[in-house]
Amino acid sequence: MKIAVLALAACLAIASGLHAQTSTSRPTSRIIGWPIYTSDGFKIGEITNIGTYKGQRLMVGEVGLTLGLGIRHVLIPRNLAIIENDRIILTITKDRVSQVLGVD
Repeated sequence: MKIAVLALAACLAIASGLHAQTSTSRPTSRIIGWPIYTSDGFKIGEITNIGTYKGQRLMVGEVGLTLGLGIRHVLIPRNLAIIENDRIILTITKDRVSQVLGVD
């Protein structure tokens, strides 16, 4: 439980320092609201924001917890996701989501 609370606090602290990208060459804000899928095809949430943190491009995702008991906001590094036609596909499987993104 302590780890979950610490992970949530870290996500909130990082998200509060998140700065929106301002790029006119590629309008990435169009992905807000898109569903997030794992590489093995499971829908785990949706994109709620985009930005950068310490020079790294990130997406903020709202991800459902185990058994549908609430949600958690997670930071998804751009190198961990593939932008497809109408969805975001993570390069990790459902089994690895809790390890990599800190979702129970």
